[in-house]
Amino acid sequence: MYNKIKIALYALLSTVNVNLVGSMRLSEILLLGLAPTAIKKDDFSKYPYLRKIILSLALLLFFQVLTDMVVGTTSQNYFRGWASIIMSMLSFLVLFKLFNSYEGIMIYLFMIMVKNIFYTDDIVTSDMSYFKFKMVPILSSAVYLLSAYFYRRGNIKAVMGVLFGYSITCVSFDSRSTAVVFFLSAIIIYFFNSGLKLTKAKITAFAIIGLIIFQVTYMFYVDAVKAGELGGDHARAQIERLENPYNPFELLMTGRGETFAAATAIADAPVFGHGSWAKDHTLKYYQILLMFHDEDFNVEKAYSKEQLIPSHSILMGAWINCGIGGFLSVLLVFFFLMKMGFYLIKNGQSLALYPVIVLMTIGLIWTFAFSPFQHLRFSVPATGAIIMSAYYDFVYAEEPDFSELLYTS
Repeated sequence: MYNKIKIALYALLSTVNVNLVGSMRLSEILLLGLAPTAIKKDDFSKYPYLRKIILSLALLLFFQVLTDMVVGTTSQNYFRGWASIIMSMLSFLVLFKLFNSYEGIMIYLFMIMVKNIFYTDDIVTSDMSYFKFKMVPILSSAVYLLSAYFYRRGNIKAVMGVLFGYSITCVSFDSRSTAVVFFLSAIIIYFFNSGLKLTKAKITAFAIIGLIIFQVTYMFYVDAVKAGELGGDHARAQIERLENPYNPFELLMTGRGETFAAATAIADAPVFGHGSWAKDHTLKYYQILLMFHDEDFNVEKAYSKEQLIPSHSILMGAWINCGIGGFLSVLLVFFFLMKMGFYLIKNGQSLALYPVIVLMTIGLIWTFAFSPFQHLRFSVPATGAIIMSAYYDFVYAEEPDFSELLYTS
């Protein structure tokens, strides 16, 4: 009971920031208070992946310190950078121990939904951003809860209906990345619960057919957006500025121009990077971003922001902030999470949380590739802790603390 109260408080307190070493959330202060009783001496030996992830983050911290010393980062910025990585380590450790039951994880998802109803981090400035930044966090949590509920009761058709219906809704309201994650997850859940024996030949055939279907569907999507039958002003503006709108990679490029700005920043400092909270002092990388967004350069607008080097990618952000060593460290974290996630996707159909695990694993691929570096502190630990908890629930199913996460029809 007390554990579930702690989980609920963690979810709800993530809305409130306080200024200590930089900005901290009250949820992180809660984790600091819980750490002495949550962390045990034998955790690293009992849970090898937990040890590997924490050691990878410790390596990231080492390279962050090294980079900051080499490039001469200001004390204010390097303390913020170091504290962020330390909080990520602490969050992984404590949340993994908190998320040790089906009910606890469901409470977390429910409370995150409640939190997002009353508060979201992103600023809503249009109808498109309202759905993407306000409604998607709420609806995604609701879909997690519904899919887990139906799956635990053996109703795969209801799970498919919820996931496909939500995917279509997201496409209609310009939240394409969310639609792709939930659509792919639905296909994966269906195949691994269909009883179909997958071989390399079948996987290759399905992949080819899937790519063909995707391209044909994408072409119909583009035509519908251009005709004003689907999507909103944001989608139409993106499609109209593409040289070949039927090439999905061009859409990805214009939608994620930060990736190309980040690649230039990495090329400029490939070994040590630019340091904690790396500044785009000359606005060189900001102008590259504008080029891919087909926007005019606005000096006043540029200097009104924090002027950080744009990356919008955990992996590339690590390279910018901590050099190539930081990139490899974060790549290790990603590798260990994917290894657990894909193991469960292949073998863990007996877990009641199977749909949630699939959704979170596929979602992490997008997060590491196309989400800001700070997600390594704020969202990845919770998602990673749930995947890791489910993994050890599956491996150590005979232990009382984990038995209730198993599927019951």
